[in-house]
Amino acid sequence: MELRTLRYHSVAVAILIFIFFIINTLASNLVVPTRYTIDKTSPMYLNHAYYIDETKNQTFDAIIKQPNLLTHAPFSEIPWSFTQQNYWLFLDLENKSQESQKVVAHFDNPMADHLTVYRLDKNNHILKTYKLGDREKKLTLFQYSVPHINFLMEQKSTQRLVIKIDTVGISKTPINLYRDKEFVDLMRSQTGIWGIFAGVLLMAALYNLVLYFGIKDRVYLVYIGYIISALILMGIVLGFGFYLWPLEWQLFFHHKVIVSNYAVSFFTLAFCTMFLRYHKDKCWRYTMSKALLSLMFVMGIASFFIPENIAAPLFFCVLALLYIACTILIYKKLLSGFRWAKFYVFSWVPLILGAVIQPLELTGVIDYSFTSRHAFLVAILCEIVLMAMALADRVRYQRERALYHATHTQQTKLLNSSKLKQAFMSLQSQNRSTTLCLIKICHFNSLNTIITSTQGYTLIKHIAERLENELMHEREFANLETDLNNSPRLADLNSGVFACISTKNQNQDTLKTLLTKVISNLPKQYEIKGLSLQLNYTIGISSANQSNDFEYWLKRGYLALKDAKGRADRVASSAINNSLIMDVGLAAHLQKAIKTNQLALYYQPQISLVNNQVIGAEALLRWPDPTYKNISIEELVILAEHTGIINELTLWVIEQACKDLVELINSGHKEHTISVNLSAKNLAINNLAEKIENILIKHQAPAHLLKFELTESAFVESQDVLIKLVDELSALEIKVVLDDFGTGYASLSYLVNYHFSELKIDKSFIFDLVNNPAHQVIVQTSIDMAHQLNLSITVEGVETQEIHQLLKQMNADRAQGYLYAKALPYPEYVNFLKSQYSLKMLDSPF
Repeated sequence: MELRTLRYHSVAVAILIFIFFIINTLASNLVVPTRYTIDKTSPMYLNHAYYIDETKNQTFDAIIKQPNLLTHAPFSEIPWSFTQQNYWLFLDLENKSQESQKVVAHFDNPMADHLTVYRLDKNNHILKTYKLGDREKKLTLFQYSVPHINFLMEQKSTQRLVIKIDTVGISKTPINLYRDKEFVDLMRSQTGIWGIFAGVLLMAALYNLVLYFGIKDRVYLVYIGYIISALILMGIVLGFGFYLWPLEWQLFFHHKVIVSNYAVSFFTLAFCTMFLRYHKDKCWRYTMSKALLSLMFVMGIASFFIPENIAAPLFFCVLALLYIACTILIYKKLLSGFRWAKFYVFSWVPLILGAVIQPLELTGVIDYSFTSRHAFLVAILCEIVLMAMALADRVRYQRERALYHATHTQQTKLLNSSKLKQAFMSLQSQNRSTTLCLIKICHFNSLNTIITSTQGYTLIKHIAERLENELMHEREFANLETDLNNSPRLADLNSGVFACISTKNQNQDTLKTLLTKVISNLPKQYEIKGLSLQLNYTIGISSANQSNDFEYWLKRGYLALKDAKGRADRVASSAINNSLIMDVGLAAHLQKAIKTNQLALYYQPQISLVNNQVIGAEALLRWPDPTYKNISIEELVILAEHTGIINELTLWVIEQACKDLVELINSGHKEHTISVNLSAKNLAINNLAEKIENILIKHQAPAHLLKFELTESAFVESQDVLIKLVDELSALEIKVVLDDFGTGYASLSYLVNYHFSELKIDKSFIFDLVNNPAHQVIVQTSIDMAHQLNLSITVEGVETQEIHQLLKQMNADRAQGYLYAKALPYPEYVNFLKSQYSLKMLDSPF
């Protein structure tokens, strides 16, 4: 373990010890056990007797006249039960001291319906009658929450207390007598624990509500539901709920206490199911959980109408099913290796212990005490804290998992281009040499036509492992992930292409020699099901020369790979300076083509997923000259950016798009939109918005039918300029689209700072959408978020009818891709608009 990490862990342990010290000090000052009753602190003597009236017909006078009915035994021996019957408790007090004693009788059952106390003198004459219980009217909150009476015992005197307990639910009512001072201490301890409990739960609920609004995970709402239901239940059982809710609410909760028990159980199972992600698995355990949740919901509703003495035993049966179901759910996930569930598993320990202590104390198996009375409350408090830790651990795990998926290829688990870019930018910031080395398996795409995808990924991992071992012996290759002890030097760029970075200043020939040596040790053969594949490799080298343009650096590497295919040694380099010299002639031809109108715009239709009709198109640049047919438009755009003619090219595209837009309107397509792409380099055009407005006026093109698609590179490089431009375009009623949404690092912040009208989801999330649950979540979340922000959404890269149908189910607005049509020249696009025959068959089952 690193010294810094060890130091931080030591600080955390010290803080934990300090917290336990505070808790211990607080507990020692708060807890006043029930052993400090008046018979143990004063010369006060007590005699106990009781009578159980099973008929509920006996009156006070009848009981007093029949002393033979009484059972003389401590109250701890009373056989309490849920049966409907009255309990008469007799408590004889004798003060043998020479001083009067102020006595407080505490009846520790705030859920009792009717609790009548008769105070008698030695001749059984009534001195005073007290009416307590949650069905009595006009009591104080203190009397409701802590049923008690105060009276004075004169010196050398005797009195008798007769307590009648008449309740539907829990009848057990521990009775303790205290002097004033001890009773105040007891209340201080009790209210202190209540305050800590309520405070922690309410703060936990508020904090998790904030997390829900930030993360939008329903499990936080379920957790809050559990907290609130636990707060209601414990407020009923212990009485502090009278200080949390209006009096009418709390009395209602008291009378429907079984419903609160069902609510706690319901949220317990719901949290277990969602926390362990069974709602994503949809297996038989999820079905079992839903069935039990439905049963608890129905039983909870029924408990509004069933008497408490009947509903309580039914609840305990359902509670047993709850424990069985949760055990099954947790056990299965632990077997599958859910390491982040450990805190949640631990949270069941105090819950089970507390849940056992409470019924044992109510039934008399465990003696009543201050500690046993509050055991379940402390258990729930510990459980809530552990559940919060479990949620935090879950978020951390999901964040690590998301970061892993963002920096690794899903199939091979190797680092991807994102990690390569991070390493490149880091090295650039340190002014270190960065030479990209690409190694490609020759004819890998052809191999994919005869082997399965799984076999292809296995081949890539096999070669990557060998290549990584070779690079480990060469210190000049940079570690791409420095957080690990054995940092990988290799990235998988897909299609059988691997990348590494050389940080050594050296001439190209020396590096070529080294890389040739590296690939000479790679496998030349690979056997798949008896077929021995012959493997060869090509190498492409691209030097950055302190340029911070990762895409251009990578592009030159791919061009070098392409050149290496025709070389005998299969190694080629593409130094930037030489490339620029070689491309000057091509740039001159491109500039001439702009001025002489030799370029063309092709249009790829955008389809409304509501009615499968074309409602717009994206304008894509093409150079129809056969001489340049092998040059990709991406290469031309890069060339234009690096030779300064990108702005001239952009203005040509905008003007041509406006011309075509007016022609479409005149031909009857009144609401057809056209989208034009803008890059970071376009922002350097002086008064760009004004020039766009002049083009619109020149061709009488409606501004609201023109869209500009902006990629993240524009936001990263020129935020201040871009904010102004987006505002100016919005003022002209031109729609601004955030392109490639979801592929960058900060796209969400743009939704707050810019006036977008539309989002466009990148095709990288769409190609495997049907079979990729992670991408489905990303796309659905993006659609829902866009609609919540009153933005429309377009999805590109739709190639299959299954994806089309799935996007319709997800409520996407528009889509484009090869399923509908490739990019078409303007005349062919007009013909496509006239027929749209292929679009009519999209929802056909055939």
